[in-house]
This record gives sequence, C-alpha cells and structure tokens, in this order.
Amino acid sequence: MSDAFNLQSILDQAIRTLVSDLWSLAKQMFFIYWPYIIGFLIFVIAGVILQIFMLKSGGHSKLSAGFNSMVGSLTYSLFFLIYFGICYWIFGTQVVDDIWFTVIGAISFPSTGFFLRAIGFWYY
Repeated sequence: MSDAFNLQSILDQAIRTLVSDLWSLAKQMFFIYWPYIIGFLIFVIAGVILQIFMLKSGGHSKLSAGFNSMVGSLTYSLFFLIYFGICYWIFGTQVVDDIWFTVIGAISFPSTGFFLRAIGFWYY
C-alpha cells in the first residue's frame, strides 16, 4: 500500500510540475510574441466577422475551407482548454488521463459546433 501511495504521489507531483512548466512557458511565449499573437487574433476575428456579414447578406458565400477549418480548430482548442482548466481546478491531477481527455474532447466538439452556429459563422 505504501509503495502505491508513493508512486501516486510522485506521479501527482510530476504532473503538477509539468502543468506549471507549460503554464510558465506559455506566459513567456506570450510576452515575447504578443504583437504577433494579437495581430493573428485580430486577423482571425476580422475574418469571422467578414464571413458572418457575407452569410447574413444572403447566399452562402464564404471564406476558404482552410480558414473555416482554422477557426473551427482554434475554437475547439479554446473550449478544450477551458474545460480542461475547469476540470483541473476542480479535480486536480486526476484529469491528466486518456479517459478525461476523451471526455473533455467529446464535450468540446459539440460546444464548438453550437457556438459557431450560434454566432452565425457556420450555417450548416
């Protein structure tokens, strides 16, 4: 029993260290590349707004499939990170597991579709 508890404790500490290091790296990368990141986000948001206006003006004219895929995958990633962060905050290191990733991904996928349809970016 003691060995299993020690192994679990070591794994928990390793996961905490990894998450902390990744968070620190993300903050450092943001502070180094913030003008490019902000510029990219402005470009993406402007494209989303343009497509919404094009779809609202009639017809189904839309931007390229690549741009739509990029917006979908960025939105999916955002929902995944939000759900993962909430679950990590509530349940701790237990959520760093294949099953949790599958559950969070399964929740993020319909959330992405619902959100992009709700704002008018996707019409299908």
